[in-house]
Amino acid sequence: MKSLLNLKRFHIGKHERYLIGIIILATLLRFILIYFNWPSTNSDETTMGLMSRHIAYNGEWPIFYYGQSYMGPIEAYLAAPLFHLLGSSLFTLRLELLLFFALFLLGMYALTALLHTQKLGLFICLLFSFGATPILLRQLKAIGGYPETEFFAVTICVITIWLALYAYKIDTFKRTNGRRIFIYGVLGLIIGLSIWEDMLILPFVCMGILFLLLFCRRECFSWAGVALVLGTLIGLMPLIIYNVSVPLDQNAIVVLVQLHNGGTNAHATLWQQLVGTFGIALPGALGYNSGCTQSQFPYFGQTVVSCVVTHFGWSIGYLILWSIAAFMSGRAVWKLWRARQGMSLWHPEWTFEQSRQLIIECGRLMVLICAIGTLFLFVSSSASALTPGPTSRYLICILISMPVILWPLWDGLSLLLLKLKAKEIIVLVVRTLVLGLIFFVYVSGTIDIFVKEVPQAQFDYQREQQTVQSLEHMHLKYVYSEYWTCNNIIFISNENIICAVVNAQLKDGYNRYPAYATEVKKATRVAYIFPLGSDLDKNFVKMVNLHQLPVAYQILRIPGYHIFTPR
Repeated sequence: MKSLLNLKRFHIGKHERYLIGIIILATLLRFILIYFNWPSTNSDETTMGLMSRHIAYNGEWPIFYYGQSYMGPIEAYLAAPLFHLLGSSLFTLRLELLLFFALFLLGMYALTALLHTQKLGLFICLLFSFGATPILLRQLKAIGGYPETEFFAVTICVITIWLALYAYKIDTFKRTNGRRIFIYGVLGLIIGLSIWEDMLILPFVCMGILFLLLFCRRECFSWAGVALVLGTLIGLMPLIIYNVSVPLDQNAIVVLVQLHNGGTNAHATLWQQLVGTFGIALPGALGYNSGCTQSQFPYFGQTVVSCVVTHFGWSIGYLILWSIAAFMSGRAVWKLWRARQGMSLWHPEWTFEQSRQLIIECGRLMVLICAIGTLFLFVSSSASALTPGPTSRYLICILISMPVILWPLWDGLSLLLLKLKAKEIIVLVVRTLVLGLIFFVYVSGTIDIFVKEVPQAQFDYQREQQTVQSLEHMHLKYVYSEYWTCNNIIFISNENIICAVVNAQLKDGYNRYPAYATEVKKATRVAYIFPLGSDLDKNFVKMVNLHQLPVAYQILRIPGYHIFTPR
């Protein structure tokens, strides 16, 4: 079994050349998508763009995404220097995401090669070069750290497994060398930054630390462990500074726990959570996009049988493969444990091959446990019962389990069945068909994006540009609107137009950056702009026609919007 075991002997071989080609082509594909303004943006993303502008030009240092006490804005900090180089734009904001995607593919190859084979690593990278809308959208939309979280998660797995595989080289009576101490420090920094960025990473952090305690105990209680702790504290410093400066009820961890449990009502039953997770969220997180909507599932609307069958079938298939992979690795660990030299429970004696194979099998189990832990956190949250479609992004790290999940189809299952005297040709056909189906779903999803969604994204982009141009032509500096419009206008206009969010009663809405609302309130001439046909638009038109407002407004219609200007 070929694997990436010695970084000192790393060289550009045949597999690495294929890998570089795959990464370049996959990144170029995504570059083309963002060049054509896919996916369509929204106020969550343009909020990140505004944060980058404030960091780049105003000298601000935000700890969290605007309007929240959690989720570090790493994307905003990385985009800020790009704004100086290339200007403030949606395209520039998304450029950094391509780097995280390329690093994620590199990490997936390294992880797969460590745990399985380089050939499977190439297949995984080729598979992840494509993807349906749910996967590519999270990779190319700057809405809060999902590309970074994927990269951090796979990096934690790669480093911890690599450190364990090379722990046997450390002599019992010799200090850990400086290179390993440095790697421990880097691992700690990644852990700290990933927790600050998004606590969805916690299953991987917890399992990574446990893995090191199992296989690198001596180093964990040496200078390497000190470096790990210091790196973690440095990465966590923004989160620590915030938590010690606010009341306990505003603590980031307390807020996240409340969000995890909050919003559940009498109608949000366990069955609704299970349907939301396995019928809607998990298939989307794994790259399956049939076009079914949330309202076509039980407990969420009118049931459509075809949607239920295909989506639950995809989730059940994943759980079956997870169970097979866990059984194979668990059985291998049990056999290795029984074959150990001596009967010591805490200090068993292993041969080199036994030690290496044990670490690999436990590494596979670690990835599987991280995946099921991520799934459990989602199932137990209120989001799975209330908004499983939009919040399927919380399952983004489950993709990291794909190499281990597909390993039984790739090679392991065939060996198992052959021992049971199953015919090799049947095994080959079955696994080829399943792998081919998965690959087909990913490729067809990408084709659909180019054929169906890119033109719509281009249209949306042009309309947003025209909206800002219309407001500027009318010399409107200050406007009120709803949440999904406001920050788009501010960002696209480079803050030449300031917008404040209002609710249905025309009172203060959800303004992530309160300074904008304050500025609009001080203005003497303020217009309103609402999407055509929205509730706010209908109510405002009605109030204008019935003269229920203290100021008379004239109504101007532009593509997609009504603009209400004071007479």
